[in-house]
Amino acid sequence: MVISVTGAQFGTVELAGRSDVGDSVAYASYGPEDAPAVVVLGGISAHRFVCGDEDGTPGWWPGVVGQEAPLAPGPYRIIGVDYIGGAGASSGPSNGPGIPVVTTEDQADGVKAVLDHLGIDRLHAWVGASYGGMVGLAFGALHVDRLERLLIFCAAHRSHPMATGLRTLQRRIVELAADAGRESEGLALARELAMTTYRTSEEFEKRFVSVPIWEEGSPHFAVEKYLKLQGERFVRRFDGRAFAILSQSLDLHRVDPGLVRAPTTVVSVDSDTLVPPWLVAEMVRRLPGTGRTIRITSNFGHDAFLKERTAVGRVIRHVLAEEVPGPPSTAF
Repeated sequence: MVISVTGAQFGTVELAGRSDVGDSVAYASYGPEDAPAVVVLGGISAHRFVCGDEDGTPGWWPGVVGQEAPLAPGPYRIIGVDYIGGAGASSGPSNGPGIPVVTTEDQADGVKAVLDHLGIDRLHAWVGASYGGMVGLAFGALHVDRLERLLIFCAAHRSHPMATGLRTLQRRIVELAADAGRESEGLALARELAMTTYRTSEEFEKRFVSVPIWEEGSPHFAVEKYLKLQGERFVRRFDGRAFAILSQSLDLHRVDPGLVRAPTTVVSVDSDTLVPPWLVAEMVRRLPGTGRTIRITSNFGHDAFLKERTAVGRVIRHVLAEEVPGPPSTAF
């Protein structure tokens, strides 16, 4: 099925022989069919509408991808997907005991099915952030001849044990809440906890006052209200099962960097505790082709790819315009 809206295509692609993972992948494609194709994927809460949906709602990466942004449809054909097993229109595994397993390799194969459907033999680039960067690495390892260059932000070849520990706690919160018939509350709380790992103590210190606000004799804090709002927003889009599948997928992620042949640029953030710069450097040293790191200085931690739009946009514009990605760098 394909729906065309103002030059964009929104559709679904059937996954032949993958009933264990899901039946279909939903995609969005923006820009001329003959323009250089670029896949853009973000974190687990991102969706296929990277340049906006049919209702006019803006995409999830404003100021970076979209009309008049550094990565714009027109010069490029931009493709996004909903993750298998996630909260979007792609299908997921059937119900069963425990958390169904969906790997970054499964997601990469889903993207390949979309590219086959659209008649795209080779991508000009893959731009992936967080989970989308992990999926990009899996794609680069599995489908070597389909990718010209890889640009990833805040992602590495494996999950850091501390990040895995924090996510297992989040999944346990959701599980316990679901057992008590309060899944939505548990999911909101898990998201609130996750938000503290995406940002930094420096940002929170600058953003929130520590003095309580007294309401009806009870103390409340500005940071408390912020986190509660983030949790409430998340549960309007996600359910516990979708969250658990993608959260677990992050922790199952393992890619041998030696299999990624495409020239690869990896952007790390000095304050990112989920994907620390040393882990990125470890991966880049093992890349067999042209691999380089670019480090961004930011107080936004893992979420810098969303918040540092000027720096991120500058990197994207530079890397995608190169005829051949250049020598290693340590800063940008």
